[in-house]
Amino acid sequence: MTTTIKLNPIGLLSRLANTQSSGCLELDEGLVSWKIYLQQGNLQYVCCSAQLLEQLKYYLHYLGFKQALASLKHLPPSYLKIQSYLQEAPSNENLYSKIICWLLAESQINKSQGLKIIEYITKDALQSCLWLNRGISSWYTQEPIPPWIKQKLGFPLLLNLSECLIVEQSRLKQWQNCSVELLSVHQRPYFTSGWEQKPLPASGSLNQKTLKELSQVIRGRTSIRQLSLLLQKDELQVAQILSPYIDNKIIYLRNAQPPLDQLPSIPRLRTIVPHSSEITSATPIQKPKVSEVKTWKILCIDDSPTILKEIQRFLNQEKFEVTVVDDPVKSVSMIFRLKPDLILLDITMPRINGYKLCGLLRGSKDSQQTPIIMVTGNTGLIDKARAKLAGATDYLTKPFTKQRLMEIVEKHLH
Repeated sequence: MTTTIKLNPIGLLSRLANTQSSGCLELDEGLVSWKIYLQQGNLQYVCCSAQLLEQLKYYLHYLGFKQALASLKHLPPSYLKIQSYLQEAPSNENLYSKIICWLLAESQINKSQGLKIIEYITKDALQSCLWLNRGISSWYTQEPIPPWIKQKLGFPLLLNLSECLIVEQSRLKQWQNCSVELLSVHQRPYFTSGWEQKPLPASGSLNQKTLKELSQVIRGRTSIRQLSLLLQKDELQVAQILSPYIDNKIIYLRNAQPPLDQLPSIPRLRTIVPHSSEITSATPIQKPKVSEVKTWKILCIDDSPTILKEIQRFLNQEKFEVTVVDDPVKSVSMIFRLKPDLILLDITMPRINGYKLCGLLRGSKDSQQTPIIMVTGNTGLIDKARAKLAGATDYLTKPFTKQRLMEIVEKHLH
């Protein structure tokens, strides 16, 4: 079945993970296509048609596979022809699979390293396909994982798709907080002529000396991704550091190198601005009402409707604004939108448990400082220790009374 739609890849993949589907989801936006292979809702492999030798070199460099990286100098000339053709037009040739098979045949990598490369390629390709907003989606229930993976590596990769989606939604939020000029990690920054005379942005973290040293490296040929290797920092962190200087026209960005320039851009949050005709002198601007009592926003994440209703009933007070969600995957986007003052998080949930979700939330700037109360029926010391290690602020045992819930909530709201 094939449908042309306004794509929502996260929604599509969430449903496939939830139903533990097996098969291949193909997404095609015209210039670039993706094949996402699933086994019982787990991620096996993601193949993107936009492939580049320099990109594969980045993967090997990032993973520390120096021997394999050095051996690419001896690649057969026919492999470089595949890359040239890929840059000119979409192709069924798969550059990455051919090179990985060649590295295995030449004993430049072992099977374990081969799986590591596939894992990195998969996560990177997944990120780019989640940024799609329009195209064609096709689902094939009978299509197995590419034969070369099973033949050369013996067994496929199995990643928890729900967890991967949560991580990528968190990273997307952070990308969206970077400069609006920044569309891709493959863009190539460079300094403008006479940048030294421009005032440095107050929000920037780099001084004149550091910028001068950086200007010797950033000359429009090195991508943000490649720069992250040179600086030994995460690529998102590099983008965040450069953003104030991009906004202030000290650093400009060249397009990504083909075919990476065909990948989707970072989706931007839309701000609705009223049309000028809607604002007239006859329509006074209403000042917000100042409330004497602060309203605390509480988000409850639990797959049990009974527990959610009970929490809502107990916290049914004017000073609390309670939002409940029964799907841990959906909770991530809810957190970014609501910015809750406190999170009540169940430990035992399908697809992803509370420990993992808590750890993922602690990895995001938006929820690093938010109190997270783990709610569970387990009372053992080991469970409490795991909750602390995951980043939980406190622990609430089921069944709980209204008094106990109020005590722990008010304890962490200040």
